[in-house]
Amino acid sequence: MASVDIVGVRKSYGPVPVIHGVDIAIGDGEFVVLVGPSGCGKSTLLRMIAGLESISGGDIRIGGDRVNDLPPRSRDIAMVFQDYALYPHKTVRENIGFGLRMRGAAPETVATKVAEAAQILQIGHLLDRRPGQLSGGQRQRVAMGRAIVREPRAFLFDEPLSNLDAQLRSEMRVEIKKLHQRLQNTMIYVTHDQVEAMTLADRIAVMRSGHLEQLGTPDDIYNRPRTRFVAGFTGSPPMNFADCAIAADGASLTLGDVTLSLPGELRSAARSLSGRKVSFGIRPEHIQAGSRPGDGFAQVRGHVVLTEPLGSETLARVKIGNAELTGRFEPDLGLKVGQTVDLSLAMARAHLFDEETGLSALWGAAGGKS
Repeated sequence: MASVDIVGVRKSYGPVPVIHGVDIAIGDGEFVVLVGPSGCGKSTLLRMIAGLESISGGDIRIGGDRVNDLPPRSRDIAMVFQDYALYPHKTVRENIGFGLRMRGAAPETVATKVAEAAQILQIGHLLDRRPGQLSGGQRQRVAMGRAIVREPRAFLFDEPLSNLDAQLRSEMRVEIKKLHQRLQNTMIYVTHDQVEAMTLADRIAVMRSGHLEQLGTPDDIYNRPRTRFVAGFTGSPPMNFADCAIAADGASLTLGDVTLSLPGELRSAARSLSGRKVSFGIRPEHIQAGSRPGDGFAQVRGHVVLTEPLGSETLARVKIGNAELTGRFEPDLGLKVGQTVDLSLAMARAHLFDEETGLSALWGAAGGKS
């Protein structure tokens, strides 16, 4: 196991910069997920850690050792790829042990380590099969087994579940979580799937266009987003956004002809946004039917414009003032398009974002939160 430090790392292809001075310190045994949309630079950053891409600037240190100029084989890391990269003519046993044999390990050592990895991943009964005889989930377990036997200082995962169907992805997330809990190795995992990021990570690094937007725990990323981009990238369905106007004293905001009072911390932060273009943000679960007592709630009336029954819940898009917001509701309410409904908005859980900078008012007021 080892820490991994990414210090001011930059990457350019000719004159085109794609990674812009990223800093991430990953602790020994920590599980960090790099997440973001396609083209944000997360896989490029992972490949630079692995030594598969050169670094244009900055440093990468593994276990305190600067590895910028070391080839991949000398970095003592193991990588699990999206496409499994298994040898089709070799058995599962031979695939898992291949790297050890190439390093000159004794046959009895290879056999022992392959058996241990197979037991951890519950694929002992598959050791004599070839990849063509396996399901996608089984192939991914073999790829992970090949990484485990190396006993590396860090594991790197490059979108390993993207080729699997939804049910298998869910099952494999559980297996990867168990694997980390058992091995306690440092793991760096790349995905564009925010559900994977939220369920797997100790900390999440949200990337956008080669920049690090926010680094924090899943709770930080979801409940205390630094920017509108981070807020909108997490959650399913994502956070609602609506243009609003802030009162001069920061005590309230308006959505067209509807005025919403702002509670303490948000009120203080809102004062600096008065007169600016501002987005009001609130998550669907913080829009509730009926009246809720307390200063943290705003009581409004909305008109249902769209419903999406999902069995366990109903998503309904409701027009409030000049905004349309999606809320989560109990299916027993039987909401219908055209219906008028009384709502409570949990304003204590709401967010305000400066349209020009994209920065959360709470971050701006505090000078940045950790």
